[in-house]
Amino acid sequence: MAVSTGPESVRTGINRCIAACDALVTVSEDCAHACLRIKGNGDITRCFFADLDCIEVCSSTSRLLSWHARKDGLMTIALLETCREAARASIAACENMARLHPGWHTCSMACRRVDEACSRLLAVLR
Repeated sequence: MAVSTGPESVRTGINRCIAACDALVTVSEDCAHACLRIKGNGDITRCFFADLDCIEVCSSTSRLLSWHARKDGLMTIALLETCREAARASIAACENMARLHPGWHTCSMACRRVDEACSRLLAVLR
């Protein structure tokens, strides 16, 4: 599949990434609150901190993409890569929680949307 590098595809990718990041912030906040309601252990703590990392990184990524005129700078690429890694770490932590606590509602799907949106935008920007 060829990747279009025109302004329309960049703008679409940016909008998709901002929407995915904003949605993940909300879902990660809910997941972090759920972690706080359970008596702590290593797995819960890992999930909680993975959620907090996602909240911070996704918030920063969304803001950066919203205000920068140029979207192909090294800072943007580095933050998109960081955002993708934070989402992947959160997927692992949340899926582990789901295995340990049946009925656990994870933010894994929202994390996957961020991972995909960041990956697609990175492909266009590189």
